[in-house]
Amino acid sequence: MKLLSLFFLSIMAMACGSKHLSVTDNPITNTKSPCPENGTCTFEVLEGKVLNIQKDNFGNLYPELLDGESVVLKFEFKRDEIPDTVDGNYSELIFMQLDSKQPEMQLEDLNLQNVKLLFGRLCFCRGQTGYYKIDKGALSVAKLDGDTYQLHLDFKCDEVPQIIEMLNETFKL
Repeated sequence: MKLLSLFFLSIMAMACGSKHLSVTDNPITNTKSPCPENGTCTFEVLEGKVLNIQKDNFGNLYPELLDGESVVLKFEFKRDEIPDTVDGNYSELIFMQLDSKQPEMQLEDLNLQNVKLLFGRLCFCRGQTGYYKIDKGALSVAKLDGDTYQLHLDFKCDEVPQIIEMLNETFKL
């Protein structure tokens, strides 16, 4: 539980002071990805950031957001808390880093690590929580018009169960 708390605190600390463009900040950025009815989904475009994937003392991965020349995309699904339960929080996060000057691409399987694709499952799920590199799936980022892009991602994480397996987002750079 302490390790899970450390993950949450590190993510919140890294997010402080960064430029966030979220669904509510930018009307062109719409969450089109299917979101389960029992939770909420958010999509953020973090400009001027790089995604650094770190390992803790136990070999577990975790994301670190640093200032840089890239764009980090973050999708989060937060399941509604189950009433009358302790440690009933559940969330899934997806991080990826795009080149801010050339975000258009098509990648599959092992090449997904070119964008540092990272899946996080954070819950009180003994042995089935943490962050995992994704190397199974397909990603495409295509320019629609001007500075608007369409992202489509289908992916699979073999290490842990997942709810979110597909993203379909429109965003602006």
